[in-house]
Amino acid sequence: MNNSWFGKALAVLVAAAFLLSLAFTFIAESVTAALCGARPTASSLFSGLILAITGDPTQYQVDGTCALPVWQIRIADLVAVLLLVALAVAVFALYRRYRESDRAFITDLRTRPGFAAASEIRQHLSAKAVLRRAKQLRPDLQHPKPTDVGWRIGRSRGRDVYVSIEDSVALEGPPRSGKGYRVLISAILDWSGPLITTSTTNDNLTATMHMRQHRGHTHVFDPQGLSGVRNPLRVSPLAGCEDPLIAMQRGTAIITGTALGASTANGEWAQASGVVLGRLLHAAAVGDRTIEDIYDWGSSPALARTAVDVLRSDGAPGWGDNLEATISGDEKIVSSIWFGVQGAVAPLAVPQIRSALMPGRGDPLFDPNEFLDAANTLYLIGSSSGASAMGGFLGALLDDIVEVARNRALASPGSRLAHPLGLILDEIANMFRWGALPRVMADGGGRGICTFVVLQALSQAETNWSRAEADTIWAAATAKVLLGGASHVAHLRDVEALLGTRDARRTERSWNSTEAGHHTSERQDRLPLMSVDEIRRMPQTLGLLAYRNRRGVLLDLAGWDERRDARQIQHGKRSTEQEQRAVFGAATTTPLTPEPAAPEAVDPEPAESAEAVSEE
Repeated sequence: MNNSWFGKALAVLVAAAFLLSLAFTFIAESVTAALCGARPTASSLFSGLILAITGDPTQYQVDGTCALPVWQIRIADLVAVLLLVALAVAVFALYRRYRESDRAFITDLRTRPGFAAASEIRQHLSAKAVLRRAKQLRPDLQHPKPTDVGWRIGRSRGRDVYVSIEDSVALEGPPRSGKGYRVLISAILDWSGPLITTSTTNDNLTATMHMRQHRGHTHVFDPQGLSGVRNPLRVSPLAGCEDPLIAMQRGTAIITGTALGASTANGEWAQASGVVLGRLLHAAAVGDRTIEDIYDWGSSPALARTAVDVLRSDGAPGWGDNLEATISGDEKIVSSIWFGVQGAVAPLAVPQIRSALMPGRGDPLFDPNEFLDAANTLYLIGSSSGASAMGGFLGALLDDIVEVARNRALASPGSRLAHPLGLILDEIANMFRWGALPRVMADGGGRGICTFVVLQALSQAETNWSRAEADTIWAAATAKVLLGGASHVAHLRDVEALLGTRDARRTERSWNSTEAGHHTSERQDRLPLMSVDEIRRMPQTLGLLAYRNRRGVLLDLAGWDERRDARQIQHGKRSTEQEQRAVFGAATTTPLTPEPAAPEAVDPEPAESAEAVSEE
């Protein structure tokens, strides 16, 4: 050890001895004063330390006849030392626990240079920032609120963070990462226009339906009975299919939402199946048939010959002959085409699902155009797995409404919807493959069709869409929100690169055993703003926002129960849960079948239209 180290060690020892001596002197004087009634006189500065070590009573002189209480003083010294050691151990343990805690991790990130500063958030991502475009985005509103023209994503640097409704948003978070509790429920509640939201569970619906009913009509399309809501929406896939174009679009949308449509290796068969199903839908519509006929025709090419006769007499020119040519073609080709059609109509074998697609006479009608005129809400609930998978029909309904919205936007001033349509697509990759999603993500914001897609992992998009389409979805999302807990390392490396780097100063010291002293040097390193491991480790209260060409934003995410209207939300949630318990309780003894009833709403009942379908 060199002289420098020896000098430092000696200085530390002297300082420790001095502090201990002061402490022991105080203890000796206090104990003596308590027992003898008078303070002793120390013979030196270190009398307390010497007495504690040696027990020498000559270190102090006591006035009067009282003898110095040596053993009491030494016991007090020992207790003090033990308490000091225990305190030091406790402080060290607490500090170490703190350094390994989420709190320390969050503090480190918040103080780390490289994230967007408060001035950047105020200029580009604040309430004032989104309101600058309010006249262009919502010219119908005299006094717009930030939630009328923006999505509230969270908070950062003490400010609410908003992104414009022109921006497509992609939220990525693994299961149980708090997507619904911290982000989606608030997004559903805040949206001021017509809204379509999807989910495989009823969690978001339970928390938001009652509050959304104060804005407009709420519709729940739930053929599988997963929502627990009375009077779910009944949708006829035949509505509007008298028009050959609508029939063809709907047939393609239904097939696209099935397992065959999600397969990248069978695209040609999915396309052929969509054409056949479109012709069957057209035949049923012009022939005044029902969804039961669609099930029969789709189950067997032989039974579909009835549709040929209908098309020849009442259908679009040439459609009957084309369907006849398909049915009479090569047996293997027909089998491959009908494989997709059979898969699409297979859920119709379940009476409950068939009933949900057969509106009764006199039922209130659901009109996509009227739905887009106010702050109405449509919940699409279902799954893509199991014998009763309804992904195809759910996707067709979503596709119909978005297509109507797109046509209305093109006919509107500025080619933008007067009331922006919100699409909060939670778990959509677990429900169906919506073929229009990449396109809507890319250009929907300019038409007033605002998309908020939610994925558990980007690989989900690659599974349902192609790799190129998944990249389009991710790239088209001008606002990317990432929650902690992800484990796809390759994707996390992309996120790491997306966030950029930061400057870090590192001090290096070197020692030489043959020379006195040491050498100190400083280095400037370029480190990732957040490493892969740090992105994965983010707690649920934290999120990342990568927005356009701005620096990364560290988000604070609060649950919906911390909102100002949390009491009203909780009240509505309890009311909905009570209804769900009653519905699910009845379903254990009898099948859940919709009964005709008007939808709960604040606004007047919607009027009938040519494209209307019935609701229950």
